[in-house]
Amino acid sequence: MMRSSKLASGFTLIEIMVVLVIVSIIGIGSYSLLETFFTTDRVLTARADEMRRLSMAMYRLDDDLRQLTVRPVKNAYSGYEPAFQGVTNEFEFTRLGAANLTGEPRGNLQRLHYGIGYAEEDVEARFERGADDDTALLLRSRWRVLDRGPDSEPIAEPILDGVVELNMRYYDRDTKAWLAQWPPASSTTTPGAVDLRLPQAVEVTLLTRSGGELRRVFSLPEYAVVAGTGGSGSSSGGDDNRGDGDGGGVGDDSGRDGDEDNGSDGAREGRGE
Repeated sequence: MMRSSKLASGFTLIEIMVVLVIVSIIGIGSYSLLETFFTTDRVLTARADEMRRLSMAMYRLDDDLRQLTVRPVKNAYSGYEPAFQGVTNEFEFTRLGAANLTGEPRGNLQRLHYGIGYAEEDVEARFERGADDDTALLLRSRWRVLDRGPDSEPIAEPILDGVVELNMRYYDRDTKAWLAQWPPASSTTTPGAVDLRLPQAVEVTLLTRSGGELRRVFSLPEYAVVAGTGGSGSSSGGDDNRGDGDGGGVGDDSGRDGDEDNGSDGAREGRGE
């Protein structure tokens, strides 16, 4: 009797199988939960990184446009490029406040270009990704010199990848309409003269593969174009800054008129009038 009671105190095979099944179910459920957690974390991290890069690209563009100035540049030939020019997928302008950390012999003006393209080192990688990958890079290009020579080449800097399409429009303050190019096709500028007009705003629409469509409108600084003794010019910030410009071609008629008035008064006094 004592021997039979000891044999009956163990676990049966069915009980052990039930325990194993329950442990397996708990383990599979825990693994699935952890896998879902890590997958969600990777997706959110990638999304946050993409939004950060997109925000930085828009910040760079906004910072450059805030420093926009009316300064045409000489091209590689014998003519001049407008102070601001653009089409539906690229534009070019001159900005102030360009940092010169290396002490290069240049001024604080810089000519910039925004557009899309492919970096040379990424061409082979694009073919490896497959022909279905039609994404490009948003490029910020700058020239080392303001007035270009025949050998002047821009330095391209990619600031955003995964761009499918880039569209731009320009708001004309005179016609109150959005245009597909700047300067306007119906420009009344004298032939041979440099167009110094600026759009009131620029609309940039970015279509990215993973981020969808992003549309932003950038308001540009207001510049008033005045006629000087040496040609066309511009002024910024109201009447207090009249006569401020670059290249000696900017001026104001107020000082000239004042000199003429003083000279005429002196002539009257000399004649005894």
